[in-house]
Amino acid sequence: MAAGPETLRCLLADWLSDLGLVQAGASGVLDPRIGYYRPYATSHEDLDADPDVFARVTNAALSLAAMIAQIRSGRYRPPDDNLEEPRQK
Repeated sequence: MAAGPETLRCLLADWLSDLGLVQAGASGVLDPRIGYYRPYATSHEDLDADPDVFARVTNAALSLAAMIAQIRSGRYRPPDDNLEEPRQK
């Protein structure tokens, strides 16, 4: 297994978190390896042959939609919402 996609996902997720964006949930995290060592030209065929990836993408979208609904309704509060940052920027 190659660690490249997971490392990139972690870097992007950390950067977006630093910007204050909220992760939708555990189902919203995807880093599948589809035909990772195969030619790009056939990667779409590899994707089409893996229905589990489509199910995971659907779950990620549903997780995102649920988080958006919580935020818009005012029900969502970050776990650290009432904590004070000891080192102000």
